[in-house]
Amino acid sequence: MHVCYSIFVHFFYFVVHINAIFNKKIKKWIAGQKNWKNNLVQDLTKSDDYCWIHCASAGEFEQAIPLIQGIRNQKTRIRIAVSFFSPSGFEMYQDSGLADVFFYFPLDTRQNAENLIKILNPVFSIFIRNEIWWNTLTVLKEKNIPAYLVNANLNQKRNIIYKKYLDKTYPLFTKIFDTQTFGNTKLDKVIENKNIVFNDRILEDFCKDGFVVIFGSSWEAEEEIALDFYKKNKSRISNLKIIIVPHEFNETKKPALENLFQEEIMSYSSYSKQNTPCAVLLLDKKGILKYVYRYANIAVIGGGFGKSVHNISEAAVYSLPTIFGPNFSKFEDAKELVNLKVAFPVNDYMEFENKLIQLINDAELRTAISQKLNMYFSQQENATAKIISEILK
Repeated sequence: MHVCYSIFVHFFYFVVHINAIFNKKIKKWIAGQKNWKNNLVQDLTKSDDYCWIHCASAGEFEQAIPLIQGIRNQKTRIRIAVSFFSPSGFEMYQDSGLADVFFYFPLDTRQNAENLIKILNPVFSIFIRNEIWWNTLTVLKEKNIPAYLVNANLNQKRNIIYKKYLDKTYPLFTKIFDTQTFGNTKLDKVIENKNIVFNDRILEDFCKDGFVVIFGSSWEAEEEIALDFYKKNKSRISNLKIIIVPHEFNETKKPALENLFQEEIMSYSSYSKQNTPCAVLLLDKKGILKYVYRYANIAVIGGGFGKSVHNISEAAVYSLPTIFGPNFSKFEDAKELVNLKVAFPVNDYMEFENKLIQLINDAELRTAISQKLNMYFSQQENATAKIISEILK
């Protein structure tokens, strides 16, 4: 099977070259592949010890950030080298300063793996989530360099071929840190957000005595749903309050929402207690959504009717039921919350309205969801610390 894998890797590279004719992102990936060795040699300081962390793209790197911070706190002399498979992840973070060296992960051939390990010579290596490369792991094993898989989901459904692949490659890791046993490092950050003291007089005043539904990181699809629900139910739910937090906004957003709702909407930036009482608030201040969820009773998360839903756990950590569109499969935490029946994907407005009305009317259900979420996030707490203590012991 290993021979078949190596043949497939070369075939993949051939196909990618053909597709690069039509795809700029693939062209960037090929350019990064060509120069990876020289760039890495130039960036490394030979006298230093390196921890190597490999990520597919930006999402996986966000899971690695708590690990980087934890390793640096305990091993101040060790330097951090991070590789990306995706050019978008590399371009986003290469100048961030969050690691000492960023580089493109080379095509997983035996020769590239040997060259990479010889140049980098890491003290240990960490692979995030699904980054499982047979030839690289084989060379690390042969060189007695520890390799760890972090945030693995061992219960994920897989086809027969991939399962056989994992049966061959999992034993190459020194240790696998699965999310059910060790937690998910991605969630350390949202737990930290929850524990930060945040008091806001505007939000406190707007939300008092209300049943608050927050539309976080909303796009047009969620804003139209907010409008439909508000118009149909504002007279039936007398204390209904809605906070809309657009994923992207500028000075035209408030007039656009007012045109959509056909009534005046209050904005956070110009809020005043003397304003005419209003049940809809536009949060037009960046960077605070992750704290604002604590003021809501239910969260509707944007993006799920488009390419992919935004951060569900950022709201769920406050023990809120969450509702979102059908495109959420990219995120393990989202799938876990759906399986726990504390987060609810919907396909259209009717499903959304039925679910939201059920949650509003059933206080016992909301309490049960809150208890499940408290337990879930308490199990995830300190995932990074637990993992690092195992790696560095």
